Amino acid sequence: MTISALVPMDGLAGYRFLQRTREQQEYMIAQSPVSQRLEETFRDRIGSITTAAQLVNDRELLEVSLAAFGLSSDIDSKYFIQKVLEEGTTDQSALANKLSDQRYLDFSKAFGFGDRVTPRTQLSTFTDEILTEFKSSSFETSVGDQDETLRIALNADRLLAEVAAEESTDRAKWLGVLGNEPLLQLVQGALGLPDSVSQLALDRQIEIYDEKLQRQMGFEISDLTNDENRDSLIERYLLRSSINTTDSSSPGAMALTLLSS
Repeated sequence: MTISALVPMDGLAGYRFLQRTREQQEYMIAQSPVSQRLEETFRDRIGSITTAAQLVNDRELLEVSLAAFGLSSDIDSKYFIQKVLEEGTTDQSALANKLSDQRYLDFSKAFGFGDRVTPRTQLSTFTDEILTEFKSSSFETSVGDQDETLRIALNADRLLAEVAAEESTDRAKWLGVLGNEPLLQLVQGALGLPDSVSQLALDRQIEIYDEKLQRQMGFEISDLTNDENRDSLIERYLLRSSINTTDSSSPGAMALTLLSS
């Protein structure tokens, strides 16, 4: 039996509801028989995994591992995932460093098969680390099955703070956003930027996003560690998403016009 997230409404009201009930809903989904079985299996077997080949050939372990990074759709791409893991992240020619989606880089780095003599699966903290991400991702995925916009918003609230808090340059932080498809969708939508921006040179993309964020929101990417700033950006994304399918003279559309001016 699978327990689905309760999503009684869409848009900003739905997001506020999910914020208030996230802890309880995440717990309930984690208690479902399917989630419990996967968690128990992961706890029992992940410590015996020392190679990427072993991981990809254990479907249940791979299911949890991929889900933790929002990569569940790759469950049948065993050769591709094994290559991402085996090549690691330290060599710039490694596959994970060539892919535009940074989630693969984070995934490979988390397991450490290609970066370390002893993979991170052997660390005492590793199991809880991955299962925590799995539980959060499972809740967001369940929300996304009903409303993809709300899934993106929940994902961003969790990950934008992590990206902004990294001890790196603003350029590196923007690369973290542009390289994560859900985060990119949220920031692009919130700032009202067209898909064609992604066709520009990477440094030019960063300039545009950085300028738009400062002009429209009044803060920089490193300021997204602040809950209020992050919430303001997500609110704008949800507002824009809601009015994209409504008349331009609607109250929501007019409100967004006032916010943008």
